[in-house]
Amino acid sequence: LQYTLVDCPGHASLIRTVLGGAQIIDIMLLVLDVTKGIQTQTAECLVVGELCTRDLVVVLNKCDMVPTEGRETALAKTEKRLRATFANTKFPDATFVRCAARPGGPESEASPEGLNAVVEALLARTKPPSKADLEAPLLFAVDHCFPIRGQGTVLTGTVLQGQLAVGQSVELPAFKLEKKVKSMQMFKKPVQVARRGDRLGVCVTQLDATLVERGVLAAPGSVPTIDGALVRVERIRFYKQRIPSKAKVHVTVGHATVMAVVHFFGRELPAGGPEGDVAGFDFGADYAHQDELFGAGSWAPNDAEIERSGVGWPREQWALLDFETPVTCPLGSLLIAAKLDTDAHTPTCRLMFSGRLTCAFDAKDKAELAKVRVYKLKGREGRVERMEKDGRTAVCTGLFKRETDLSLFTGMRVRSENGAKGEIMGSFGKTGKVKVYFPDGLAEADDTKCRVVLEFKRYMHDGAKAMVQ
Repeated sequence: LQYTLVDCPGHASLIRTVLGGAQIIDIMLLVLDVTKGIQTQTAECLVVGELCTRDLVVVLNKCDMVPTEGRETALAKTEKRLRATFANTKFPDATFVRCAARPGGPESEASPEGLNAVVEALLARTKPPSKADLEAPLLFAVDHCFPIRGQGTVLTGTVLQGQLAVGQSVELPAFKLEKKVKSMQMFKKPVQVARRGDRLGVCVTQLDATLVERGVLAAPGSVPTIDGALVRVERIRFYKQRIPSKAKVHVTVGHATVMAVVHFFGRELPAGGPEGDVAGFDFGADYAHQDELFGAGSWAPNDAEIERSGVGWPREQWALLDFETPVTCPLGSLLIAAKLDTDAHTPTCRLMFSGRLTCAFDAKDKAELAKVRVYKLKGREGRVERMEKDGRTAVCTGLFKRETDLSLFTGMRVRSENGAKGEIMGSFGKTGKVKVYFPDGLAEADDTKCRVVLEFKRYMHDGAKAMVQ
């Protein structure tokens, strides 16, 4: 059994590297200096781990630095405190291991202590690839590329899904280049077949090694290059700033990090399914525009926003992302948005939200945009000026201006402040007044002062700006 160790640096200034490398991780080893505990950058790495895996081994390093007298008690207290912290994450059952990678300090030649326990914890968390993983189209994450004289070009990386064999046709989708695998090596040994989880070098011919630094190899035609995407998103709870629509954010997908403009919208959670259980985007459904991305606790929408949008909480939240630079990635890829221009030394989480690419989308294409039914709930308010003799027809004022084309609103429904339902019949005179018919009359005692409300949806991407109830 072989493991590939992906080093995600703990230094706060290297978070971009962490985001790119972490997406191939199956098990997370979180190494903590037991004398310091969780730092700001540790929290960011923990968030990334939550997004990538459900298996965590916490390694308490430098245990030898704790004074011998009372060491066991001190380590037990530290572990108890950390377990309480992890209980509020996706890792309540995390495995804790104590060790000293370099007893006595960096200059010491003493043998490591506790590393066998780390290996045993990894073995206990290891799961074999599923049948679905092996049958999926090939996806191979490339992290390095170099030429070998007389052989060809070698791409090193990790098989994320599917299988790879000598003689198989593969594509570099970023360049639309198709090549055949000439040979493969895994830890300096030739192999004929590799599968999900394997790390290896893949040799192909007639490829300029300077073209490729990082990227993917894939089954031909399986990985698109996209200008934007629809993503089901969740706010990262440690991010402490507002995330508004139309904001520019750093988006990491695989090894690529690009800028994108984001627009948020949402709807009620579909009945009959647990939160987060959504197969894909429903182009036949209506979604309410959101001025910002909401989250649990203090970031939940207030009553005014719920009334304004007509959508409760919790809700299914989506983002339409418009990439500044096209991104080559498979659908279903993990996407992480961050504010990477924040000072790396500021003690705050820079990771904003995450999700998985549901479908490719060109946000600059008006015809494409029109397929996404995002609306803003609009309202107008007026009052009853007088009632006609039939006791059901009201002349209302204040709903419209003199110059409004009232034919656009004829037939639309209104309601009184006490819930009586009526329908706009047409204009009354030329001053913006209208006639409203209430089939059951008005329940208000003084109907000449009754408030009347008109509410309708206006779809943001509808070129006709139609109003719908």
